[in-house]
Amino acid sequence: MRFIRAILDSFVSENDSHSVAMKKAGLSLALFAFISVFFVAITDKLTANKIAENQKAMLLKALNEIIPQDSYDNDLLNNKIILKKADTGFINDTPVYLATQSNQPTTAIFEVTTNNGYSGAITLLVGVNATDNTITGVRVVKHKETPGLGDKMEIAKTPANKTPWVFDFNDKSLSNPKLERWLVKKDGGDFDQFTGATITPRAIVNAVKSTLLYAEENMDNLFSLEKLNASVISHQQENN
Repeated sequence: MRFIRAILDSFVSENDSHSVAMKKAGLSLALFAFISVFFVAITDKLTANKIAENQKAMLLKALNEIIPQDSYDNDLLNNKIILKKADTGFINDTPVYLATQSNQPTTAIFEVTTNNGYSGAITLLVGVNATDNTITGVRVVKHKETPGLGDKMEIAKTPANKTPWVFDFNDKSLSNPKLERWLVKKDGGDFDQFTGATITPRAIVNAVKSTLLYAEENMDNLFSLEKLNASVISHQQENN
């Protein structure tokens, strides 16, 4: 940086007129801006792959908290379909990671978003067993909830002497509890709300219930779409 500054300073001389000095100063600033942008672009390019790898590793770690690694044998990150919001009722296009073992469906993991959190959007991973439509796990992967309130959703921030709140969803289904009981207790349902807070847990419970409703009606189609998607990709690769 000192080297660059020295070059820029050399453009301006004490003998320059005011107008010439101003022009040189403008050119110096433009050159400095160009060099800065260049280095930022180079740094971004050099780190982009590493950032992408880290993001994939974090996602795979979260997925494997929902479905144990020994319960599937396919490439989970690359066996994904995108459900268009116009066709599903979800508020966004929804990625679904499809786990199989010996080519048989085991679990569909939905990456769903609700905008009804106290501070806005909350993104969840919801794993649904492909055989009996029970929940294999729920994880909150992104939120904007205030510190303290948001901590109650995250396993890593749950005190060691307490069971993480999201574990309440494990093994649940639309018949356990019954559909009308898929509410927080304050609303007459079976799920705990946070102390002094209802909006956020209510939003999550509703999002998980909506995911189960969609999965129950479309589970077979999800894995058919995955096979169709794999076939299209394979065909494209052959043509290339």
